[in-house]
Amino acid sequence: MQTLEHLEISTKPETIRVSALHALAYCPRLFYLEEVEELYTQNAAIFAGRRLHTQLEKQQEEEWEELFLESEELGLRGRLDALRTRDGQTIPYEHKRGRSHRDENNQPQAWESDRLQVLAYAYLLESVQGITVKQGRIRYHADNVLVHVPVDDAGRAAVREAIQQARTLRQSTHRPPVIDNERLCARCSLAPVCLPEEARLAHDREWQPIRLFPEDHERQVIHVLEPGTCVGRTGEQIKITRRNQPVETVPARQVGQLVLHSFSQISTQALHFCADQGIGVHFISGGGRYLGSFDSRQGSIQRRIRQYTVYCSEQS
Repeated sequence: MQTLEHLEISTKPETIRVSALHALAYCPRLFYLEEVEELYTQNAAIFAGRRLHTQLEKQQEEEWEELFLESEELGLRGRLDALRTRDGQTIPYEHKRGRSHRDENNQPQAWESDRLQVLAYAYLLESVQGITVKQGRIRYHADNVLVHVPVDDAGRAAVREAIQQARTLRQSTHRPPVIDNERLCARCSLAPVCLPEEARLAHDREWQPIRLFPEDHERQVIHVLEPGTCVGRTGEQIKITRRNQPVETVPARQVGQLVLHSFSQISTQALHFCADQGIGVHFISGGGRYLGSFDSRQGSIQRRIRQYTVYCSEQS
């Protein structure tokens, strides 16, 4: 039997993922939620990014070499999107689904979080392979732009500083505050967990949100409760047909949401019309369980579900 004296206890800190540094540069609160509280969500942008990488891997003409690296000395690990050789120089590549940042002269630049990510991969490559990396490159596919990121002493220092900040946050018991740039929250997959608007409003009652959720409006929410009720369209109106009752019509401009309970039905024509008019359609089981939504408006499905759930709670 081993005693405590014979047990080897490792004091080496766990290496940090390069993707975690990307999250840290985007928002320290996002880093904390993922790396410390281990909270993760998926949204359409994340799945689209994964599809992009899968498509790139399948392209026969694409020079692709994915590589996993880890350096205990640097305290970093990560999997490079692609590693290529140009004119005798080893260059790490990152592929991004979105658009590049533009400077005051409308010239393409890397977003700060993307810049730190490719610098971290370059520094990690130098540490593991014992080579010098002079630049990294980021391909932004939405506007088909390739951005060159020079690797210099200032860039390496920025990576070391980010690693130290990440280690400090890992040891903290306090979730970082919501960042000042509200627009980053609108694109964040963890916004339904982070609740940035609620956090800002709790600290400042005069604060006006940029609206992570659809704006409140005076259009009605119509609940169709009776089983067998049919919802259709007639002209520019929503038509509701109930058993043994006169047909009811409501102008579409007055309707914001349709909530269909139990075994009520809606026609394909009415669904097309609701999509065109920005009317959300929600389905509820006979026992009151939320089943799903049909909503063509822009925005996160998770956020819409949460908004609708809050609405139902207020009405009950």
